[in-house]
Amino acid sequence: MFKNKLLCFLAISCVSVRGVLADETLTNGRLNGINSNSMLDSFIGNYMGFSQLGSYVVSLSVALVLAIIIAFHPQTYGKRATVEDIEAPKTLIFYALIGALVGATVADYGPELGFIFFGLGGLMRFRTNSGTSIQTGRLILVALIGLCCGLKMLYIASISTLVVWILIYLLERKTLYHLEIKKIDDKLFLESVAAYRQALKKQKCSIIIENKNTAKSKVDFIFSSPARLNREGIEAFLDRHVPNSNRGTVAWNV
Repeated sequence: MFKNKLLCFLAISCVSVRGVLADETLTNGRLNGINSNSMLDSFIGNYMGFSQLGSYVVSLSVALVLAIIIAFHPQTYGKRATVEDIEAPKTLIFYALIGALVGATVADYGPELGFIFFGLGGLMRFRTNSGTSIQTGRLILVALIGLCCGLKMLYIASISTLVVWILIYLLERKTLYHLEIKKIDDKLFLESVAAYRQALKKQKCSIIIENKNTAKSKVDFIFSSPARLNREGIEAFLDRHVPNSNRGTVAWNV
């Protein structure tokens, strides 16, 4: 009985091995018959979408140009009063990029993707502690780029990544600070404000907004600083170059 089972097992094993070897030989023969150029053409056609690349670049460029025109409208950008007002154009530009990316994917894969993308964006905006609206925009962009990779739309993912990288480099070259100086000597108020202003300019800081409040003996500076500077270095420089009689209490909002 045992011998019969052993013989049956060996027979089945031999047939199975023979079948596997035959399939492997057939597969290798097919692979050897495939032209490497056709594989490359298939990859380019299915993943890189070179035929759609030009139209997406044009659409993305137009979207960014139109967003910049709106973001830097003189009636709004010229009335900047807070840090949020100054940062608002960055948010508009990033969300224009999101809109162009979503539009390109919907055009290629159908309107159903639009509901998925906007649902994902709403979930991130209201259910994720992502900080400011700019950070939320970057988070949504990264998620959409990952989705494009999963959808084999590598041309959209690659171009969008490049454009985002360039935008971050251009828009975040300088750090925006809000410096509040309180408890300034009333008799030396204007002189003290001038001393702080000159000290900031010596560090190549660009003063965007200066708000003086003589009644409360305080002044607010909203300025951008070069990337090499940090808050501690700026404050140390102010301590060295502003006379003791002109100093006030310093408070920061980055």
